[in-house]
Amino acid sequence: MRLGALVQRALLGRQRRKPPKCPDGWSTAPPDFVGVAAQRSGTTWWYHLVESHPQVVVRERLKELHYLTQFWNRPFTPDDTATYARHFPRPPGHLAGEWSPGYLSHFWVPALLQAAAPNARILVLLRDPVERFASGVALQGQTRPVNFTGAGTAFRIGCYGSQLEQLFSYFSPERVLVLQFERCTRDAAHELARTYSFLGLDDTYVPPDIAERRNESRAKKPTLPDHTRAALVRAYEPEVRRLVALVPDLDVSLWPNFSQLV
Repeated sequence: MRLGALVQRALLGRQRRKPPKCPDGWSTAPPDFVGVAAQRSGTTWWYHLVESHPQVVVRERLKELHYLTQFWNRPFTPDDTATYARHFPRPPGHLAGEWSPGYLSHFWVPALLQAAAPNARILVLLRDPVERFASGVALQGQTRPVNFTGAGTAFRIGCYGSQLEQLFSYFSPERVLVLQFERCTRDAAHELARTYSFLGLDDTYVPPDIAERRNESRAKKPTLPDHTRAALVRAYEPEVRRLVALVPDLDVSLWPNFSQLV
């Protein structure tokens, strides 16, 4: 495993255990926004752009708190809820939040998120699930050999339709903004303005580094064999159909693997 990955894991562990100190004049509260999906879909880039807004607190830690992930098999108590809120100090008039991509694909998290931050606005950033699968496998390969278990995990992350149905059972669609990675790369200014507006921020602000992509994988995305790609498309097609029903303005034409659904 790479040294960088080990260091990141250690930092994340410290984040979950110990909230930051709240500066004088600031206050803590549950996050105003939480990004919940999906790994390898430009989430680091988009979180940075949200955080770049003058009305959003700049966190000195890594963007991915993953605080709620640890409660998969144990009770989530009022003390745990209070500790989560302490991770988000902010001065008056500012927003604070996080983006933990795994939250959407972990079945236990939406219920905990609703309990811990019922008024949060939820950001979802999705990528063509077949291309996301290939990128996810490449990322896994940087730290360990990819086997069938890793491939299964990579597939599960792309089951957006089922995951969004679960999320909508806890948060109304009006509190959820679903973005497409492909739209964001094609017209970042427009999609970022939509994001700012959804969060109640001044949507005329444009970060000077809006075009600067972040955390792009250095690993070469594998070329999927034709039979593997065909199997993925067939397996994901019901999920994409469910997603389109949930998000009518989703532009499937930006996902060539699913052009048959246009």
